[in-house]
Amino acid sequence: MQQIGRYQVIRRLGKGAMGSVYKAIVPVIDKVVAIKLLDPNELLEDILGLDRLREIFTSEARTMAAFNQPFLVTAHDFDHDQRGRPFFVMDYICNNLGEMMGETFRIEEDSRVIRAAKVLHYGRQILAALDFLHHHRIVHRDIKPQNILVTDEDTVKICDFGMALVEGVSFSGPDNMQIGSPCYTPPEQRKNPKTVDGRADLYSAGVLLYRMLTGTLPGMQSFSLSLVDPQYDRSWDDFFGQALRWRPEERFQSAAEMLAAFERLSLGPAAPAIECPLPAPGEIPVRLRSEPVNVCRSRARSHFAVNALFRPLEPVCNRLEEGREAVVDRTTGLMWQRQSSEYPLTLAGALKYVDRLNAEGHGECRNWRLPTVNELLSLLPSAERPELVGGSAARQGHWLWSCDRHGQHESWYVNMSMGYAGVQDMYCLNYVRAVAATV
Repeated sequence: MQQIGRYQVIRRLGKGAMGSVYKAIVPVIDKVVAIKLLDPNELLEDILGLDRLREIFTSEARTMAAFNQPFLVTAHDFDHDQRGRPFFVMDYICNNLGEMMGETFRIEEDSRVIRAAKVLHYGRQILAALDFLHHHRIVHRDIKPQNILVTDEDTVKICDFGMALVEGVSFSGPDNMQIGSPCYTPPEQRKNPKTVDGRADLYSAGVLLYRMLTGTLPGMQSFSLSLVDPQYDRSWDDFFGQALRWRPEERFQSAAEMLAAFERLSLGPAAPAIECPLPAPGEIPVRLRSEPVNVCRSRARSHFAVNALFRPLEPVCNRLEEGREAVVDRTTGLMWQRQSSEYPLTLAGALKYVDRLNAEGHGECRNWRLPTVNELLSLLPSAERPELVGGSAARQGHWLWSCDRHGQHESWYVNMSMGYAGVQDMYCLNYVRAVAATV
């Protein structure tokens, strides 16, 4: 497919039961957008009929177009393609919590943990968005990590309203059709999805928040965070104990009530930072891969020396010497920019930024380059040190481009705040922290 309506297609991002989502460009102004096109699978079309699917799809677009809330994805154009199929247009957002957590279709496997302070940040936004939806009699019915997008400004936006219950009217199929995602769906929604209210979304949000904090799904009996981590007191246990009740009448009764309880939670002191030992006499620096590679996910683990969650197998213990414009790591023999780029950039913009550093002789150095994934991962033990990750990148989550590629249209980056390597489209915006060898 080359074009959807007047929009030039770059590639397909994914496909669900109802439709496909594409990345595309607005003609003339070259703005990158996401397009959802009605493209149902054959089974769903046989069950519901194309006319009913068009009604559901159009209702989703109308619902999203009416949103005026910062934590919800909105639709800002609607049309039909060359075959007469309806589509609507949304902002293109690179990140989602499912990718950041590393959750796969094997949902029972452990996912990445998100720092508690960041969970508080995201959780407030998710619950505020649900409060808005429920006030307008909209029940999402499919709150899960993949439906929570994360913008370049580190703001969350709930997406995918194809299963939403809007003022009592909803997508409906056979009585045995599952609405929502396994493990995130409350018991009453599994029994009768047509009669649920906002408390169903609050249960799903509770599962999501718990998994963000622990990397696991909540068990059947206990949610005692206070027993496993000193950051959490008993108020956290009480919060999840209420949020995850099986009976809706025993949960928080509104998103506003749940948000108020969530905002009262506080964190105790985190575990102390790792202290690096002094170098032994004659110690040889750790040599990291410096040449870029173009590698797919299935082969990347051996190149990057990472585990199944794409975190380093053996963290590097940095020994840093500060300069005015650069920081030298004596452990690896690498020199890093003291500050990252002031603003996030596309990959093309990142390469131009590095060229400019060399042209200006930044830090009296003219061999700056984008780092490899291995080199970026070497910084993780020091990821909270302001002298190494300070400035704009620290405030925005410090997602940093690497020089490693993933096929023709994507590149590898490192999420420094969560400590893993991931893949993003080259049009996505990440920060740059250039590196150079000292010898």
